[in-house]
Parts: sequence; structure tokens; C-alpha cells
Amino acid sequence: MLRQVVYTSRATKNLNTRDLLNLLHQARGFNEVDEISGLLIHSNGYFMQIIEGTEENIEDLVTRLARDTMHTNIKVISDKFINNRLFADWAMGCADFNDPALATLPGVTTDFNDATQVQRLLEDILNNTQQWHAVLQAC
Repeated sequence: MLRQVVYTSRATKNLNTRDLLNLLHQARGFNEVDEISGLLIHSNGYFMQIIEGTEENIEDLVTRLARDTMHTNIKVISDKFINNRLFADWAMGCADFNDPALATLPGVTTDFNDATQVQRLLEDILNNTQQWHAVLQAC
């Protein structure tokens, strides 16, 4: 049985593209070792992340994330057990919703501080996984 956690948080500093790429590179390295997959989305100073893996590895990551000074105001949107990974091929997929090239995707204007909008975006990702995979593979 796998565990999937979805959360939002607020960045503690403004992040440029290089900062986001460095964060993604670091996350992918740790996640490969811990066999964690998922998706990281950044928008207007907020993050939404979906992480999935064994219960123990996800618990360890959640603990590390809570101590991470790069973000604050962590809100868990969903925490559940799943049978199959949504992002099995990714140590961490990514999207910077501030990128104009993504403007046509549903939910790109999501305010990650609004739980209802985040839930709608999450449902769209879960219901349209292939579309999201196609768009996010370039990250």
C-alpha cells in the first residue's frame, strides 16, 4: 500500500526560475533514493505538491518538509492510501504556473491559498493525468 499526500505552502522568499530548478534538482535526487514520486507546482509564491511512496518514506519526507525553511504555512489538502502511483515515472514532475506557456491549462490561475480552488485543481490533475503528464514532461 502506498501513501499519497497533497499539500500547499507559501515560499519564504521570491523564487526565480533558477531557484525553482535548483529546488527541483535537489528534490529529484532525494526522491529517487527514497522511491518517492510526485508533482511540484509553483504559482505566485505558493507551492502545491503531490508526493507518493511508502508510508514510512512519505512520513519521513513530511517531517523534513515541516522543518524546511524555504516554505511556511503548510496545509495538507489530502492524505490517503493509494494502490497505484499517479506519477510512477517521475522522481518529481514540475510546473511553474507563472510561465505564460501554461496559461491554457485548467487551474493555472489557481490561488493556492484558497482550499476550494486547490481541490478543483487537484481533481483536474487526478482526472486528466495523461494531459498533465504531456504538459509537465518538459520540466
